[in-house]
Amino acid sequence: MNWTPRNIILLVLALVLGLVAGLAFPLFGVLLIVPVLGYVIYILVNNKGSAEADPAAAEAARAFTAPEGMAAIYVMRKGFMGGQQGMNVTVDGLLEAQFRTGRFVRTEVTPGTHTIGARMAAQTKGSAISQDITLAAGECVLLDAKLEMGALQGKLVLLETRDPAEARAKLAGLKLVEWKA
Repeated sequence: MNWTPRNIILLVLALVLGLVAGLAFPLFGVLLIVPVLGYVIYILVNNKGSAEADPAAAEAARAFTAPEGMAAIYVMRKGFMGGQQGMNVTVDGLLEAQFRTGRFVRTEVTPGTHTIGARMAAQTKGSAISQDITLAAGECVLLDAKLEMGALQGKLVLLETRDPAEARAKLAGLKLVEWKA
């Protein structure tokens, strides 16, 4: 949450109104919890995560190297915000995967410019983002997907890392997921 004075005032106002309404009308609070629980169930049902790769393939992928004449793109998620909600990732509109926090995907691509798309599973297509990445032969890039929370909705951002040591440290302990067929 962005802690601007306006947002702090709105948060305090919402807390006070919620407390007053909850004490004055307890049945109203019980009725409000039903749609909230329904929304949480909807988010969890939409998680159709990709299968996890075997540990040996994950360990090889963590080397953060590209084969001769190719480049490699990694997309990872690590963090608490929206962690159990699936995130859909595409590369050039051809490859697609969905995964939660603590996981990453990797693909080998030809040198050149590629488009990476990302969207949280429960968000609208209008909240989807795309980022163009230009890679040379032998080059790797790691995109760290972060969810920046706003007042009503989170905004997805992809933070780029090209330093191999930094990328290997970020990938340590994460599980590799496979692309959907």
